[in-house]
Amino acid sequence: MSLVKNDDRGELDLTKQIEIKDQEIQTLKNIVDNLKNIIDMKEAEITAFRGVNNSHKELNGQLRQEIEDTKKKADKLMMNKIIEYENKISELKDYIKTLEEDAKEMLNYP
Repeated sequence: MSLVKNDDRGELDLTKQIEIKDQEIQTLKNIVDNLKNIIDMKEAEITAFRGVNNSHKELNGQLRQEIEDTKKKADKLMMNKIIEYENKISELKDYIKTLEEDAKEMLNYP
């Protein structure tokens, strides 16, 4: 059983040419529809990627802010510790000076 029709019309037959053009048009319409579907899918992907990109930018901004805040807190803590140590050193220097003065007085005691 052959699926190919025997067509005894010549190449110049207008009805045959119209049928061929109609088939070509239908094929091209199918191709256009497939391309439109591909474009729609790609646009959906682009939209999804943009959403991910925007979320990434927002999260990145939050992380940068958190890092900046953490640096400021660490700097403040370090400065407080430095001041605390400077005060302690000053107290110890004063204590040493007092001890030295007391020692001199003891050495000078008759």
